Amino acid sequence: MTTITWSRERQQSLLGQLSEFWKEDVWDMRTSPLQTRLSEKTKQRRLRFGCKSATINGELKYACWKKFSDGDWRNTQELGRVHRMMKWLNSVDPLPASLMSRAFDEWRGLYTTYLKQCGMYRQGTTFRMDREQQPCVSSRDSQYISTLRQIYFILRSAYDDRPEHEKDVWDLQRMAVPISLSLSNATLSFHRIRQPWLRKTVKAYIRYCLPIYAEGTCRTRLQSLTCFSEFLMSEQPRGTAKAITRKLLIEYLSYLPTRVCISVRKSHLLNLRNFLETAARERWLPIASERMIFDEEIPRPPKPQPRYIPAVVLDQLNSHLGSLKAPWMQMIFILQECGMRISELLQLPLDCLTQDARGTFYLRYMQGKMKREHTIPVSQEIARVVQEQLQVVRAAGRSTTLLFPNSKGGVRKQQSFAQRINRLAYDHQIRDANGNLFRFQSHQFRHTVGTRMINLGVPHHFIQRYLGHLGPEMTNRYAHIHDTTMREKLSEYLQGTLVDVTGKVVPEEGLLDTGDLRWFTRNVLAQALPNGYCAIPVVAGPCPHPNACLNCAHFRTDASFLDVHKAELCDTERVIEKATTNGWTRQAEMNEQKRNNLVNIISSLEQAHA
Repeated sequence: MTTITWSRERQQSLLGQLSEFWKEDVWDMRTSPLQTRLSEKTKQRRLRFGCKSATINGELKYACWKKFSDGDWRNTQELGRVHRMMKWLNSVDPLPASLMSRAFDEWRGLYTTYLKQCGMYRQGTTFRMDREQQPCVSSRDSQYISTLRQIYFILRSAYDDRPEHEKDVWDLQRMAVPISLSLSNATLSFHRIRQPWLRKTVKAYIRYCLPIYAEGTCRTRLQSLTCFSEFLMSEQPRGTAKAITRKLLIEYLSYLPTRVCISVRKSHLLNLRNFLETAARERWLPIASERMIFDEEIPRPPKPQPRYIPAVVLDQLNSHLGSLKAPWMQMIFILQECGMRISELLQLPLDCLTQDARGTFYLRYMQGKMKREHTIPVSQEIARVVQEQLQVVRAAGRSTTLLFPNSKGGVRKQQSFAQRINRLAYDHQIRDANGNLFRFQSHQFRHTVGTRMINLGVPHHFIQRYLGHLGPEMTNRYAHIHDTTMREKLSEYLQGTLVDVTGKVVPEEGLLDTGDLRWFTRNVLAQALPNGYCAIPVVAGPCPHPNACLNCAHFRTDASFLDVHKAELCDTERVIEKATTNGWTRQAEMNEQKRNNLVNIISSLEQAHA
């Protein structure tokens, strides 16, 4: 770790960022410029900076301001821990001018000893499900130590004014690299690359890759080069770049099978080859420019098949969803129908739901992998789920733009979703057909939706468009295992002018009313009426006038139902004739309006398609 030194000039520049409230020695959180939640039972409402070192007092002010202003601390529970830390610091003799005067491990050891002497050191526990789908309880440090750690590393980062790419740990958000906020780790660490010359070159390579490739791709490449560094430490611990020869790489080919599976071997070798060729081209390393890893040496793992969730597992999952709290249950509902990526679900905006002229609902969201806005049709059940969650968020008064925000109004983490659903599987013993505990992965829902579409006979090009695949390769994986279930003939797409019950043309939204989406609405969601569409909003509840569509303002239809309307007009005219003959005035009046509407509808549709 690079040594970070304190300087009075640097500290003054940090304190210069504090406004009037945050400069004070006493913070009354009831008058804080930020929205800080205060419980009526909370007695600790003031934060008093009483450290005997004026310079450390300034550091604590800066660090606490950062935690509150960044939204990491949103209530007053941390105030008591900060007070306890200052009381401990006042007992340190001699107390240095800055927390940067000592390494964090040294401070942690001193603070731990102090807390134990006071009888206040209590370790917490963390519960999670491991990869074997078994509960794992691990210990975590005292909350007092956690507060010290947060403050220390905020200060360490603030005092380290080097460019981010020169550090051994890169904060991707500071580098303005687009990342998914639903991921827990927003940093890249180069600590495990032990060779200084290799670490310097890998930093240059990853810095080159970040503007070109996705963050996940760069992270995978760094992992591959870290594995190569570990191999060099075992084979050439004192080697330099000149040690990278064809002979050494042949030894690496034998080393990899003992460490990783075949698919990871392929990734490691391709990434290493790309690194070496780029480093030679850019003259970052004094190595030959000729290719040193050949195509025939790259293993060919079997093509991965979609990891869809078996029906027997889905049935068990759905029967126990009531055990989850509402947000998690609603997320699973959406995943089961929409098949979006978990990062896209967790970052759904509040205004993601829209509706077209036919009354069909659509989800509109940003596809993280494709980096573009995406729109898919959804059933009324999913629309109701979204609307209910929207009401919950608005009622809570949270300052957020997200449909499923966490307690701080930010993005929930993918890891939290995985833990919730797998804890449910463990608690209710959800098992597959072989009797094994099933371990859920969020991407399995996406594969399940693709598989179900193949079984429904949905065209491949539409599945590619619906799921947002860049090319047909991934879509073809679903077809590869389910081609035998394909229907021989697909329904035709709905097309044509849309009119209401009076025959008036209803304008359509070109962005939403594409042939593919209309096909999906008719054949997969099955929301259409026998003679048209219902545009009544979900929030209005069930239709109060069943069997009265032709007198309803929410009714929509198009030319594909023209024969149905003509047949119904003939039936209506016979009913009117019979009612008139028998003197049934009320029945004749009711059907007369229906006949007029049918005449208007038929005339408008025939005129539009003349």
